[in-house]
Amino acid sequence: MSLLPIVFAVVLLVYGVGILKANAAIMLLLISMFVTFISIFYLGYSWDELLEKGIRPTIDRAMGAILILMMVGPMVGAWLISGTIPYFIYLGLHILTPKTFLVSAAILCSISSIMTGTSWGTAATLGVALMGVAYGLGIPLSIAAGAVVVGAYLGDKLSPISDTTILAAATAEVDIFDHVRSMLWTTLPAFIISLIVYQIFSFKISGSIDYSRINQLLDGIAATFKLNPLLLLPPVAVFYLSYKKVPSIPALWVGTVLAMILALILQGAGFKDVITAMYSGGNFNTPIPELNKLLNRGGITSMVSSIATVFMAYIFAGEMEYTGMLGKILDTIKESFIKGKVGNLILSTSLTGILTGLVTGNSYLSIIVPGRIYHPMFKDFGIKRNVLSRTTEDSGTVVVPLISWSAAGVYMTATLGVPTLSYAPWAIMCYLGFILAWIYGYTGKAIWKEQTKN
Repeated sequence: MSLLPIVFAVVLLVYGVGILKANAAIMLLLISMFVTFISIFYLGYSWDELLEKGIRPTIDRAMGAILILMMVGPMVGAWLISGTIPYFIYLGLHILTPKTFLVSAAILCSISSIMTGTSWGTAATLGVALMGVAYGLGIPLSIAAGAVVVGAYLGDKLSPISDTTILAAATAEVDIFDHVRSMLWTTLPAFIISLIVYQIFSFKISGSIDYSRINQLLDGIAATFKLNPLLLLPPVAVFYLSYKKVPSIPALWVGTVLAMILALILQGAGFKDVITAMYSGGNFNTPIPELNKLLNRGGITSMVSSIATVFMAYIFAGEMEYTGMLGKILDTIKESFIKGKVGNLILSTSLTGILTGLVTGNSYLSIIVPGRIYHPMFKDFGIKRNVLSRTTEDSGTVVVPLISWSAAGVYMTATLGVPTLSYAPWAIMCYLGFILAWIYGYTGKAIWKEQTKN
């Protein structure tokens, strides 16, 4: 009986999310309804019991992360209307040179994705412009696309305002900044190795850069915003507070308030305009379509789907945990494969995320499924939850764009004009991350233990 909900979930996710491309939150809702039916009519639990002892405790544990999801949208809207995000991109666009083009492209996309929290938005704006430059320089487009994807997904893993970063932290029930610090152990080495490979290849590049498309973005940003180093203050404040281990939500509030002040004073925006941007995102109408794509996002409404997915996943997880069905499945995994070895636990968690991505093509589910399945096991092993959250991102967020039938793979192919299988070998960070996770698991490196109280 314990396997029945899992089998139903796999079938529904493969068909609904993988084939029909249906909304993941609704699929998780249907799965939760199925588990509720079994729990009440077959196992004999009451709905009140499931709600009070199963669902509510799990949602309570995730409430901090859900609040962060609700805060990130308004903060991004404030950072856009204040000019903070555009100013970072404006500075980054000046680093391009022919001999370091691939390295510069990856770094520039990483700056954009860290500041905006979106790999897709970065690829659709800077990525498209950089692909045009690569074509002009005669750089193989598969390599250029790989560099763009690596840079774009670096931010998707490390940005505290990225939906997948927040989701990984929420699923593992860990502070988002603690999760980001853990991610550095796999992400930075993988990113640096990628840059080294790109630089070696870049030595063969000759010619000059056609800056026409880049200059369009630069001119558009300069014409739309009053650029000033003070615009760096909100993100600097957030990252400083995170370094000082200030709780996530107050740190994000400080970054939001500073951006609101800059929008009012420096950009001359009206108070209503700032509030509107925080609610529904940017509403810019420049003559440059690529710039509009970059600016018109954010707002609390942009996070509705992510919040719904988290809620539905926790309803499912809460019922499975309370009824003991998840525990029986974990016992089987422990006895048949993990056998008390930390390396096997990390490998099993990672492979579950990769297989979920292959089956469903959905980055959210590739984080949620292994995160909830293995959460109790990490606790039993006494391993800190930020190791779990890191492993789910290493094997979920950045692996999905390498899958040609996934939403991310299809999007990157359509946006950059390069087939998924062509750029995948050059998206080095995307597969080196989970390889490093496996190595850490079997060597014990960066596998931190919970401190036990005497």
